[in-house]
Amino acid sequence: MNKINWKYAIKYTGILVCLVTFITLAVVIYLNRLEPLYLDRVMRDFAYDIRGEKFGFCFWFFRLITEFGNFYIIAVIIIAIVVLTKCDYRAISISLGILLAVMLNIGLKEMYMRERPFADLRWMNEDSTSFPSGHSTAVGFLYPFIMYLTYHSKRVPNKWKNAIYVVCTLIIPLVMFSRLILGVHYLTDVLAGVSVGIMVSCLAMLFYKVCEKYDFMQEGLLDKVLKSKKKEDDNNDSL
Repeated sequence: MNKINWKYAIKYTGILVCLVTFITLAVVIYLNRLEPLYLDRVMRDFAYDIRGEKFGFCFWFFRLITEFGNFYIIAVIIIAIVVLTKCDYRAISISLGILLAVMLNIGLKEMYMRERPFADLRWMNEDSTSFPSGHSTAVGFLYPFIMYLTYHSKRVPNKWKNAIYVVCTLIIPLVMFSRLILGVHYLTDVLAGVSVGIMVSCLAMLFYKVCEKYDFMQEGLLDKVLKSKKKEDDNNDSL
């Protein structure tokens, strides 16, 4: 099997593993939706035991970490990517991907309507339901895709690439764990969420490769607008 086939095989395997993981969790949660699973209770109590007092180190550290999965931070990062890529196929891939991830998360939350852990032990307010974790879905999608973009970028030096890989790899489990420490999710919530996110990220990577193969949107929309504006200005100057 040649190199490009291995790359596709990895993406398809990622999609399959995440799909099986999510379906397994979804079925188990549905069958036991009236009360948390044993593993959920154990991890919930473990998080309560190790986090210490409210407004201590864990509170502020994980309140900061969890923001890397916050909608506003995700939106800022995606807007930055859209601008840096001048809204080409890379920007379209990540934009369609995050849109699909958000829609899936909202739909699943409405379908399951799972209650979050004890309200009086939460360290932040959350209005939505618990399954699956939206923050985990977001980081599962975004940060693997950022690593993918970085890997294929010729402008980013290798030393910066390695730093981006490390940071993105650390963010994903830290955000997932922050949801447990803050008392707003169960373990199965974050595992299901990150499975959905990674699955959508792999789909976005496949769309990225299709765009490259068929030469779709290789020139960014912003470049086209600027060229059109320059051409119009040149025509006006010649009159």
